[in-house]
Amino acid sequence: MFDGMDDKNVVCWNSMISGYVSNGRLEEGRALLDAMSIKNDVSWAIMIEGYFQYGDVSESERLFSEAPVKSVPLCNVMLAGYAAMGRTEDSYKLFMRMAKCDVASWTSMITCFLRSGEVGKARRLFEDMPDKDVVAWTAMIKGYCENNNVEEAGKLFALMPQKDIIAWNSMLSGYLQNGRLQDALHLFHTMPWRNTISWNLMLSGFVQQDDITSARELFEQMPRKDETSWNTIISGYQNEEALVLYVQMLQNNYKPDQITFSNVLSLCGVLALYGWGRALHACVTKSGFENDTMITSAFISMYSRCGFIYEASSLFRSMKRPDTIAWNAMIVAQACHGSAKGALDLFSCMIQAGYEPDHVTFLGVLIACAHSGLVDEGWSYFISMEKRWNIIPKAEHYNCMVDLLGRSGMLAEAFELVKQIPLELSAHARETLLSCCRVHGNFDLSDLVAQKLLRLQPTNIGMCVVLSNMYSARGMWKDAARVRELLKRNDMKKELACSWIEINGCIAQFVSNDRCNPRGTDIYKALESLSALIEDSGTVAYQGCYSKFSFFRN
Repeated sequence: MFDGMDDKNVVCWNSMISGYVSNGRLEEGRALLDAMSIKNDVSWAIMIEGYFQYGDVSESERLFSEAPVKSVPLCNVMLAGYAAMGRTEDSYKLFMRMAKCDVASWTSMITCFLRSGEVGKARRLFEDMPDKDVVAWTAMIKGYCENNNVEEAGKLFALMPQKDIIAWNSMLSGYLQNGRLQDALHLFHTMPWRNTISWNLMLSGFVQQDDITSARELFEQMPRKDETSWNTIISGYQNEEALVLYVQMLQNNYKPDQITFSNVLSLCGVLALYGWGRALHACVTKSGFENDTMITSAFISMYSRCGFIYEASSLFRSMKRPDTIAWNAMIVAQACHGSAKGALDLFSCMIQAGYEPDHVTFLGVLIACAHSGLVDEGWSYFISMEKRWNIIPKAEHYNCMVDLLGRSGMLAEAFELVKQIPLELSAHARETLLSCCRVHGNFDLSDLVAQKLLRLQPTNIGMCVVLSNMYSARGMWKDAARVRELLKRNDMKKELACSWIEINGCIAQFVSNDRCNPRGTDIYKALESLSALIEDSGTVAYQGCYSKFSFFRN
């Protein structure tokens, strides 16, 4: 259409250049810009912004230098680009060279300082700003919140002469980002007006605090919901209620997006709902998201959790360009299915393909080593996290290493590692070591670990139960009674372990030592047969010193 036009004005040229830039075709957009006989500020701004968007700062600077007039709007584009790229020094140099600055110039410079964490400089610039509009005030408030100074943000918000809905929502978001749920709730109730974003922010705050009851009440009160509202409330449930909400979302004519499918797929993996997962696969295909890497990664995780590792592998191989999340999903899948070689081979392929591992990658690798007793390999990967990849181990990584050593009977080494773990990260690792001590019958070491755990977590039900059972097994009835008294005094009761399986679209649940299940007789006959097969094969059933993790919860 553009090529067929006889009379093209500058607006037509700018629209066509914008179309190319928006679709990542910068070279074609630049060719059009160079072919233009008459350019205005918008022409130059579109291309400069495009180069910044795709990370080409040098080309943005080169094009800016070619512009015949360095107008304020054009300089503002450069300031905003520098701010987005974290080029604070370059931004400030340009700001100081500008003969004239408008409100947007000042706000861009303030934002640049805030993004780089230089809050003091941003505040001084804000105070020097001759005319502050609501955007500048809001930028400063958001900056304080993002730099963990919600108190100063609140003071500034109180001084703000005029507040629009964006300012109110920014302060609301700031309270929630900093875990100030009650302050956020008070602000929410005092807001002169609220939009859907306000309700969604508050809804997300309740979900993040695991207060699903309050979240559901707020959700039902919402005057108007959007896809984000449904996605947020669905993500708050870790049971079948999330599936019920998903169905209600469809019935109310809301269109599921990538986040919706990822949330529901994650739940299907947790609950091992293979039938639901397959049905969702069809929905995703119809919705046009079958090539979305985030959703494909969720499918990989779902299929592997449901026990269908072949489907997960096929899906991974079909991806043209798997991202880090997809690689991680497949590495963890192979690790949890006992294929250490498959997981470690995938790790090598991931590195060769140019992807950098992250915390989740190494979690999968260490799980693979733990499940297969690869102590030397596990140590090597663990040490390389910080030494080669500059990744600080988290509690989960330490726990995997303690599990690896404990499974291999290297309890002394595991104990030495636990002593090196930062105290705030050591609880799970100590629990794992305690279980390993029980399995290997090392009661002396278990006493040392247990006493430390009791001081760190006196209300840890699982640890108290393990400790009581260990004392009972050794005939130490007074010590066992002391632990049981601690449970009783703190009114702690261990929840029964629950398992479930999907059969013909229905979920069948059963608990430990369940004798009330209508299929109980058949279940225990099958269990006896499996136990006999294990004994006949000479395999020793491991008694579980491995702590269960929740992987890839989106």
